[in-house]
Amino acid sequence: MDKSETISLEEAQRLILGAVEALDSEVVPLAEGCGRVLAEEVRARRDYPPFRRSAVDGYALRSEDLVNLPPEGMILKVQGIVGPGASSEARIGPGEAIRILTGGPVPAGADAVVPQEMVETVPGGIRLHVALKPKDYVIPAGSEAREGQSLMTPGLVLGALELTVLADLGYREVRVRRRPRVAVLTTGDELAAARDQGSPDTVFPSNLQLLLHLVRAAGGEALSLEAVKDRRDLLSAALRRGLGGEIVITTGGTGRGDRDLVAAAVTELGGELLFRGVAMRPGKQALSARVGDTLLFGLPGRPSAAHIAFLQLVRPALLAMLGLSRVFLPEVTARLDRPLRVQADLTSFIHCRLFLVGDGPEVSPADAESGGLMAQMLAANSLVVIPPGREQLEAGERVRVQPLNLGLEALRYFRAPGHPG
Repeated sequence: MDKSETISLEEAQRLILGAVEALDSEVVPLAEGCGRVLAEEVRARRDYPPFRRSAVDGYALRSEDLVNLPPEGMILKVQGIVGPGASSEARIGPGEAIRILTGGPVPAGADAVVPQEMVETVPGGIRLHVALKPKDYVIPAGSEAREGQSLMTPGLVLGALELTVLADLGYREVRVRRRPRVAVLTTGDELAAARDQGSPDTVFPSNLQLLLHLVRAAGGEALSLEAVKDRRDLLSAALRRGLGGEIVITTGGTGRGDRDLVAAAVTELGGELLFRGVAMRPGKQALSARVGDTLLFGLPGRPSAAHIAFLQLVRPALLAMLGLSRVFLPEVTARLDRPLRVQADLTSFIHCRLFLVGDGPEVSPADAESGGLMAQMLAANSLVVIPPGREQLEAGERVRVQPLNLGLEALRYFRAPGHPG
């Protein structure tokens, strides 16, 4: 393949995924585990719960004491109280009960718990007018997990519920995939430093904020190298500073003009181009290269193009490094609410609004209802994906839609598609 030629999006994704592998792992405290990707199988270290416990606040008792209840009810003598975390050695005999709180260990001799609202308090005890069966309101030992049972597998994105289960099982820390380290810079003589106040004609490096946020949302550890002027020596020096990590992302300077210096800087650093140009719109000027152990992405300078190129090219690499199987944006189909015309020879991405309506999902292109690019991006919550070969789409057609702003935990709602290629 001539690496100077534009290639299909699917081929670009295949080359990228072929250049990355899952990173090593590290152990972090549970408090730092939310949003991290599990790197090992988790098994129950013990039966859970480890003992019979009460499902309610009430009284532990012997159900056989309530057989053949007299009309005036049965009085049981209360012998104390147990609560969660108690190491109770209490035992009850005939005609006895023990006050018990939710989660407390059911004492020996008891086989049921009566909720407190079902009893009448009397001096020294309780009166019951209802019978119970064995195990009523009792959570059996090992009912939620058995020792050695597999509960979580590698590649799971840890959220609040997963961390709660780990804590219940006695875990204080968890082994997760290390976050990819990503250096981000943008190029252009017109750009002010991100910290400068500027003047009315100042062009700020907005892509830095865009990409730093997108990297972090995709599970990466982002470092800003700020803005670099259009000089190859400055660009090469900035790229060298980022080569200690897994990925470097640049924006701007990826075309073929005199001021488009990213490809030349890659060559100067001894890098190898994977591709230069992708048949998609926007984002056609994207490139990727391998420089030593670092994967470099050159994204277009226009924010909408940088945004879409990141989602289609960089994000899959980050998720693959995290050991995830769902590396591409999930897709659904929706009904197009108006006609749409695109460039037929490219894969096209259109910012849109996805609405969940009564008769099925409906999608509305943002460029049809918003005046400028900034308004379009702010209005969008999804992308319409139009494969090459289509130029005109009609209202009512069902189209592919990629929802945006879904956290990594949300990926479990979607089936994992196969890798391209």
